[in-house]
Amino acid sequence: MPEPTRKLAAIVFTDIVGFTKLTAEDQSKASSLLKTQRELFQPLVAQFNGSWIKEMGDGLILTFDTVTDAVNCCIKLQDASKQIDDLDLRIGIHQGEILIEENDIIGDDVNIAARIEPFAAPGGIAISNKVNDALIREADFTTKYLGKPKLKGVGQEVKVYCITSHDLPETDLSKVSAKLEPEGFQWNVMNSLGVAASMIGLFMLINFMFLRIGFADEEEVPSVAILPLDNKGADDDEFYAYGISSDLISDVASAGLIRVASLNRIEELGDIPVNDMAKQLDVRYIAEGALWKRDSIFQLSMELYDTKSEKVVWSERWQKNWSDFPSIGDVLSENILKILKVDQRSDAQKIALNPDAYEFYLKGKHKYEKREYAEETEIARGLLKKAIELDENLIAAQHLLGSTYSGIGDWDKVFEIYSSALKRAEQLGDKMWIGRSIRKIGNSFYGKGDQDKALENWEKSLAIAEEIGDKSGMSGSLNNIGIVYQGQKDYDKSLEYHSRSLTINEELGDKSSIASNLGNIGQVHHQRGETEKAFDYLKRSLAIAEEIGDKTATSNMLFKLALIYKDKGNYDKALHYTIRALQNYGDLGYGGREFSAMEWIGWAYFTMGIYDQSIDYYEKRLSVDNESSNKEWIAFIYWKLGLSYFYAENYVKALENFEMSTQIALEATNEEMLHVKIYLALTKKQLGKEYDISEILSIDKIEEKVRNYYVDQFGLYKLLGDRVYLENAYNDIQGKADRMEDEFKQKYLNYQVQKQIIELWEKENA
Repeated sequence: MPEPTRKLAAIVFTDIVGFTKLTAEDQSKASSLLKTQRELFQPLVAQFNGSWIKEMGDGLILTFDTVTDAVNCCIKLQDASKQIDDLDLRIGIHQGEILIEENDIIGDDVNIAARIEPFAAPGGIAISNKVNDALIREADFTTKYLGKPKLKGVGQEVKVYCITSHDLPETDLSKVSAKLEPEGFQWNVMNSLGVAASMIGLFMLINFMFLRIGFADEEEVPSVAILPLDNKGADDDEFYAYGISSDLISDVASAGLIRVASLNRIEELGDIPVNDMAKQLDVRYIAEGALWKRDSIFQLSMELYDTKSEKVVWSERWQKNWSDFPSIGDVLSENILKILKVDQRSDAQKIALNPDAYEFYLKGKHKYEKREYAEETEIARGLLKKAIELDENLIAAQHLLGSTYSGIGDWDKVFEIYSSALKRAEQLGDKMWIGRSIRKIGNSFYGKGDQDKALENWEKSLAIAEEIGDKSGMSGSLNNIGIVYQGQKDYDKSLEYHSRSLTINEELGDKSSIASNLGNIGQVHHQRGETEKAFDYLKRSLAIAEEIGDKTATSNMLFKLALIYKDKGNYDKALHYTIRALQNYGDLGYGGREFSAMEWIGWAYFTMGIYDQSIDYYEKRLSVDNESSNKEWIAFIYWKLGLSYFYAENYVKALENFEMSTQIALEATNEEMLHVKIYLALTKKQLGKEYDISEILSIDKIEEKVRNYYVDQFGLYKLLGDRVYLENAYNDIQGKADRMEDEFKQKYLNYQVQKQIIELWEKENA
């Protein structure tokens, strides 16, 4: 009997409405209907590359490799069923991990798909939040949130939606027998608290209205979510509301002992009721407001809602002229911090900013943070540079400009920009921006591989954060320092700094940062060979990330768990976790992390000898990041792609990619990479072309210069015929295998290249 296998799949359950009644009335007709369903649906499922798992009475269980295939197929099934009398379907779709045993599938995620099917209207499709998340990218689809059911026999929290596009019927919850949790069901309508009051004051001049002052309990760390301002003006004015909201969140978060929800987390949650928002973000207070622009006049309203007392505790309205508009962020942060009794910074000079410069900055910020295409980054840079040109005191614009270059790894430019920001912050005496600038300079040194300089700057930024009471800044610097010591294999110091960062975040109650800290601590334990401790911390981290719905942290933990499974030799599970992480990275637009996941998946498939999949992922990797400024890294990917073609015995394509790798490497470093030289010559040899190995032979201690030990050493052996390289390759494979668990060790040794090396070595020594 073959061993059960696990995979990520879209799982579909269908049910014929009224089939039980039909069977009781006319058994022959019911039987004929099942035959018709089978004959009608099987070709459609095959068309979308689906698997017909089994029939359960009148119901079907189907699986698909992708959510898109599953949803599109189910739409076709519903369209087809309309042509058949009595073939009225409910369909439920979920995405998750399945365990395949012979001709059946089992697992928690299978149960979820079955449990959400009753939430579909007759002729409709119900989907889980995981499927809904995947459909958000598809402009053709619209969905409606139904609620949070308590699913029998399911440990996960699941949100249920129905698809309302493609002529599919909307679910009438009054006709659904399955029940939702009382607190979970909410119509997808934002709480309108305070809107009417805000409109009354639209054209009022400065007017203060304190409805009731309420403060956090003395022992309670203040916690707040500042929702994006509602733009009541023209659509083109959206950048004002977005930019002010983003900066306000940053300013309040830097004030000290206060926990502030990130803008990304708020936007991920979307339009949900205020109390649900607070619960998801684990905050007590919600700040929301609106912004109007009328010619050169800005009108603004904001209120602070206490979810504990369920009352608005503060509300204000302002009117600002264009010249005073850049000060609005300071006004808002000062008032929010005052109400929450959080000490405010007093070190910085209050500088009147150029309003035109401030507008360019807000436009650049909106363009960059909401970008969909690479070209929009260049547009954002132009706007930010214009802002800085008009007002050098706008340090926030310099920092954002630096971020546009750190995202592509241009660390020299990053250093230049943040050094300029630091100089200006020092002139203004603004310790917050001094500390932030020094921390970013540390990032640039780390990116360039100078860990000593990175450490020096992060320690300086930590000291400043401690001086001004910037808890968030302290936590970030401590975490970065911990990463440096981790890279230097000083694991005791690394754990010390990560633990200090964790303590601060626990004090703040910042679950997202806690999850990150636990993940880093888990990685350190992994590097120390303490696998069980590593798993414990990483799984705790993953649980918190999933609890708060933080997709970024969830994806990071999935990737870290994947790498541990890789080291254990469990490549199947490692790939499963990495593919899950990759899916989220792509959804979130985290290019760098997405590229890393793609690259590792490609290498994993190469290691396993599944070259078509390896080629696919490397080509995907290059297709999304072929214009990266890090040419050396792109050259490295082309080399890996060439390796996959080489061992797939497609030497023509291998040569094409090795030559491309060489060309790009020469542009980047003015020197060819040794491992590329080896395989370029070897491929030419296989094709019967002339090749030159004199440069390779002239290198002293060649085996110490190559990067991927057994692959490069085996290449040298095949090229030069010297058995010392075969021995090196054999020893490297055995060393890797010795660190693996026994149940995966033999599987690793039987992968194609590894097995070939072992057999050749044994033959040489027979």
